[in-house]
Amino acid sequence: MSNAVKTFRNAALVAAAMTAPVAFAGSSGTGDAACGSTAAGWSAPNGALVLSRGGGGGPVAAVLDAVGEYRTHSMFSHGPGGDVTHETMYTPGTNGWPTYCSTPLKAGELTSGYPGAGRINQGAIYQYLYGGSGSLQYLGYQRSRNSAGYNTNGESVSNWLLSSMPTVAATSKQNGGVTLQRYLGPNGAPLNYVLYQYRDLESVNYGGAGWNNGMVCSTMLAHAQYKAGLGVVDAYTYDHGKLQTAGNSLYNSVQNECNTGLGFWSSVGSTITCFENICDDAGRQVRNCMAAGRCDTDDANVWNNISNNGATVSRSISPDRLGGWSGHPYTGTGVSVWAYDTTNTIQWNSGGNVYGCWF
Repeated sequence: MSNAVKTFRNAALVAAAMTAPVAFAGSSGTGDAACGSTAAGWSAPNGALVLSRGGGGGPVAAVLDAVGEYRTHSMFSHGPGGDVTHETMYTPGTNGWPTYCSTPLKAGELTSGYPGAGRINQGAIYQYLYGGSGSLQYLGYQRSRNSAGYNTNGESVSNWLLSSMPTVAATSKQNGGVTLQRYLGPNGAPLNYVLYQYRDLESVNYGGAGWNNGMVCSTMLAHAQYKAGLGVVDAYTYDHGKLQTAGNSLYNSVQNECNTGLGFWSSVGSTITCFENICDDAGRQVRNCMAAGRCDTDDANVWNNISNNGATVSRSISPDRLGGWSGHPYTGTGVSVWAYDTTNTIQWNSGGNVYGCWF
């Protein structure tokens, strides 16, 4: 995986990117469906944190389950029936033969997850939540509050996202007539979804940029809280034992879903026969990507060097940490502005029919 990060060379290019739609290459071979509609929007208030857990498994769920956490995705509501800010990636496409037989997944798409951080409408988020495999196990919102009651901190984060975090328009990869807004990171380029953020978020929660210009759903919202002037969300350190457990769970999850043709990696191993276990290769490739940022190789030594070094740990912010769940603090310093609240039920009862695409 390359360490190169796309940068804009001067202010004129940045200004152009903020105003002109960007057309991206066509389909990657992903099996995910980008576009859909909903007859009504969600009820989550402006400034609310929205947390979910899908029913289709996948690498993120495997890692978080292994460390005793439940919620797998975090989103941000700009109001009932309004836009939604989140960060995610579609399932990477698969390589052709013979590359397929050592690194089944397209390294570039695994390295720089697309669409990354973006703002989409209700049709798009409904498709994202309910249009994939498996049922949605959990969906709820939390408002910003503290011991004195509800406050307007969430709305302040919303205002910062809408007015101060620049975006660039991107054409949907599955419907050329639809655009979505991709957020630009501190270096002026669109933010990638980078699995390595689960190993080390670096300085993202202090307003900095992550490796490969990357964030994930929860680290991006911690970044937004800090940039809105509402303080840092402290990272949590998962000790070496938890890092090992998470890495092994991730490998087993990818391999099992590949073998059974289910879940996030359903297409791997279904069309080409090799002289080795494709699903084993896929498991090692994804684990290398999340644990070391090496998305271009299935070399077992990449993980073994981490697993055999007792000094290695993971340092990140998860959806449960943002929400104050699973033993993470919900009050005091270093917590999110939403952590003090409990779960509020989301209803789909606002606005009208909306069509949109999440990538």
